[in-house]
Amino acid sequence: MHAIPHNSRWASLWSLTWPQMLMLLVQFGIGLTDVWAAGRIGPDIQASIGLIAQCHMVLMAVGIATGNGAVAAVSQSIGAGRQRRARRFTGLVLLAGMVAGICLVYLGGYFRQDLLHIMQTPQHLMEPADTFLQIYLWTLPGQYLLAIVTAVLRAVRSVRLPLVVTLVTGLLNIWGDLAFGLGWWGFPRYGAAGLAWSTFVSVTLGACILFFVLFPFGLLKHDSLPPLRWMRCGGKYLLRIGLPALGTSFLWQTGFVLVLVITMTLPHDNVNALAGLTAGMRIEAIIFLPAVACQMAVAVLVGHSLGSGNKKEAQQSAYDMLKLAVIGMSLLTCGLWFIRDELAALMTNDAQVRLETVRYLVFNFLSAPLMVANLVLVGVFLGAGATQYPMWSYLFSVWGVRLPLSWWLGHIVMESSSGVYWAMVASQLVQLAILLWVLLCADWKRFTMTASHESL
Repeated sequence: MHAIPHNSRWASLWSLTWPQMLMLLVQFGIGLTDVWAAGRIGPDIQASIGLIAQCHMVLMAVGIATGNGAVAAVSQSIGAGRQRRARRFTGLVLLAGMVAGICLVYLGGYFRQDLLHIMQTPQHLMEPADTFLQIYLWTLPGQYLLAIVTAVLRAVRSVRLPLVVTLVTGLLNIWGDLAFGLGWWGFPRYGAAGLAWSTFVSVTLGACILFFVLFPFGLLKHDSLPPLRWMRCGGKYLLRIGLPALGTSFLWQTGFVLVLVITMTLPHDNVNALAGLTAGMRIEAIIFLPAVACQMAVAVLVGHSLGSGNKKEAQQSAYDMLKLAVIGMSLLTCGLWFIRDELAALMTNDAQVRLETVRYLVFNFLSAPLMVANLVLVGVFLGAGATQYPMWSYLFSVWGVRLPLSWWLGHIVMESSSGVYWAMVASQLVQLAILLWVLLCADWKRFTMTASHESL
């Protein structure tokens, strides 16, 4: 097996990363516009959209896990030269995603009021929250389709077309927010319903466009819907990838909620600490978009290399992306270190909350190499189909270290948010140690499908 030239490998890393970076930035801009427009309508609407956004993250977990399975299965199949297997996995993940999305629409609709009560929605927010939840539930099949098709196209290294579609539909979403949510340019003002329907239309349109793009790419043909016997074999592989990925998402999200609870119950200045943590994480979400893009790109490269049987190339791609992401993000956070006060001032006018936000950014910037390395390594194991390793790393680092240490340092030793942030750094260090040990010492490549898998 011939190794890919070093310059060519760096070019592949960059060509896959920058479109993902821009796509994530566009998606973040859409979410920011939704929140801003909701705030212009009223604080109740803004609070409702924030509340339903948390519920939406949980409902999207299955779709994201299915997309992760698609990246590993399709990229490995393409790398192995198994075009029909790639088409069959494409058909299988699309079928599974649509069935899951439609089932969630009906289940969510039936238990909609129960969901709102479980989230302890205040009575004065029930009406707008119910509007958002109902329309967002109808949007789920389109969002599942969009997430899966984008993952499939990423797996075949087609990342620029999804970027263009995301940009066009994102602009449509923003225009709909302003026109029908706020009533700009003489259009009727529908308020919360206008914001929700704008999301529905833009997501559904983008999903349909990218779905039909699969045909000229040769990923959807008459043999894309596999026979039942093949579905059983292929489904087992997807479950082996998807279930740990779903477990990782559950561990992270529940751990995040409990960190908020620990911060909210600090013995001193807990309100400002929680507000500072929330503001700091919003800044973090923007700054670390390039790292998430690196995670997506390295999953594809590793999947292609392992599918073709080139384990050495997969290992080298992991090393190269680690260097690119860690050095790049470290330089970025070093530059932002000098304007951390200004960044905090963009998020709040309150002096105490600003101090707490700056405190969070200090810990966040110092631990940037750890966080970025963890994201990249999770992407490496995703491309290999070895998603159980990230799941175990989150279990030990978040539930075994971060949560108990956050409570002990934050409530007993330091009695401040600094204890919570030190625990975050410690947990990232533990997670990195686990993932590096797996990368260097464990046989994580054994989960890969290759051309020898004749049953598929």
